[in-house]
Amino acid sequence: MSRNVDSTVQKLGHLGGRTFLLSVAGLAAAAGLLAVLYLVWFTAVHFTQSFFFEASLVTPLNSVPDLRSTTGESFVTYGTANIESYESLAGPRLALAASEALYFLVFISGCVAVILICRRLWKNQPFTALVHWTLLVLGALAAAAALLAPWLKDVSTHLAVLELGLPGTALGLPEDPGDISWVASSAQFSFQDANHSLLAIGVVLILLSLVMRRGIKLHQATDGLV
Repeated sequence: MSRNVDSTVQKLGHLGGRTFLLSVAGLAAAAGLLAVLYLVWFTAVHFTQSFFFEASLVTPLNSVPDLRSTTGESFVTYGTANIESYESLAGPRLALAASEALYFLVFISGCVAVILICRRLWKNQPFTALVHWTLLVLGALAAAAALLAPWLKDVSTHLAVLELGLPGTALGLPEDPGDISWVASSAQFSFQDANHSLLAIGVVLILLSLVMRRGIKLHQATDGLV
């Protein structure tokens, strides 16, 4: 009787585990598919509708609005221009689409990794090596997106400013009130503009992958070590 009960409990546990794996893999597949569809739609919007971007605006000193706070302890600055264009602007649109695609790539890769790990667990196959490489790849992708995505967005803005023929990057504020306003843009990479939160997550994932690799080697060298 006891053996039958234990066997039933074991079967229920096994069935529950497989149901859990199917649920997780299904959620990952649905989320990944939605991300792919949203990325395709988002990219199509960039190339079919008006191109909108923000750029720093440098104005003559006497042209800056005098906006004063009520307490005197606060200061109001104004230096951003919202620009919309219906020109083709293939280069700027492509750079902006690539910038946003990097973030989607991290998420989609994570969904694929979850599905692959669930597949390994379903087949009762070793999965620690796969987890190690998953952490390493996701960490590298996150770090790359954190560094490159903001830079590509700046490149997009800079190319758009050039192609639209807007006044070039200012080296300083114009002194004469009659001077025209300038749009300040740059295509140079700057670590200061990186997505530091995502970069930190990427570094942590890479470090975890290295620790995971060390743990795998220790487990292989010492049987039974957890």
